Amino acid sequence: MKKGFTTGSAATAAAKAHAIFISTGVKPEKVDIELPDGSELTIPVQSCDTSRACIIKDAGDDPDITHGALICAAVAPDNSGRVTVRGGIGVGLVTKAGLQIPVGGSAINPVPMQMIKANVLSTGITSCTVTISVPDGERLAEQTFNSRIGVIGGISIIGTTGIVEPMSVEALTATIACEIDVQCENGAEEICLVPGKIGEKHLQKLMPEVQTVIMSNYAGFALDHAKKRGISKITLAGHPGKLAKIAMGHYNTHSKMSPMAQGYIADRLRLEGEFNTVEEICKIAELTPIAKEISEKVKKDYTFERVQVVLFDMAGNLKGHYDG
Repeated sequence: MKKGFTTGSAATAAAKAHAIFISTGVKPEKVDIELPDGSELTIPVQSCDTSRACIIKDAGDDPDITHGALICAAVAPDNSGRVTVRGGIGVGLVTKAGLQIPVGGSAINPVPMQMIKANVLSTGITSCTVTISVPDGERLAEQTFNSRIGVIGGISIIGTTGIVEPMSVEALTATIACEIDVQCENGAEEICLVPGKIGEKHLQKLMPEVQTVIMSNYAGFALDHAKKRGISKITLAGHPGKLAKIAMGHYNTHSKMSPMAQGYIADRLRLEGEFNTVEEICKIAELTPIAKEISEKVKKDYTFERVQVVLFDMAGNLKGHYDG
């Protein structure tokens, strides 16, 4: 699968391209940037003029929503004696503790920050302000988890290696961990985990005050991380088609990694007949016994003080609730 480069590398290339232009008058067609491991990466320059230089983000074969986005940088020489990097239009602002960036800072992670500074310095410019912007950043951010972790107004400039490996699982689990970290840093004593948007929507109708973490299929990862952060109380909420798999012993609930749950549920509820889906069972049965089994399984495996389980059908009807 084709590798790509991070938003951090794109911002670095844009900054270096503009630094070259304002110091030499030459518009580079491509730039070589130094990555954190000391290797170099050549990135084509989309445009460059007196106001800024821009790069088109290439995520390779990774399903990254910033693929194809325009990442820009403007380098303005000053007398500060240092290279300062800040976010402009389309770069998010951090509003909650728990991230690598303090509250009030631009969402430019530490590694990209250092990359931008080092690569601008390599052009001979030692005193300037670099403004990173993403013209479509605010719209793109609506498709990310940024608002959930307290980053508003745009995307984050991220990347620890500068290279995007086509492994979206790593990006997803990193986001899950980040959401849990933010909640912990902001005083949460209980974490509420849901498989997806449907579970989140239904739970928030029932408990409007609840702040959720979408764990996708990675229940085991989310529970492990919550445990490491010292959380003692967990709520699991969603459709029993996903969550019952946990009672079956499967903490990765992806269909490729775990069997379907309707046979297990029908057996535990002593239902007769064949069921094609768990939703069919939801139409005829109350599932609190399954909620209890999920709670007891998680409590036994992770030794949480409390595990509450809330089960909904696809329409949002409450089908089972156990607070153990």
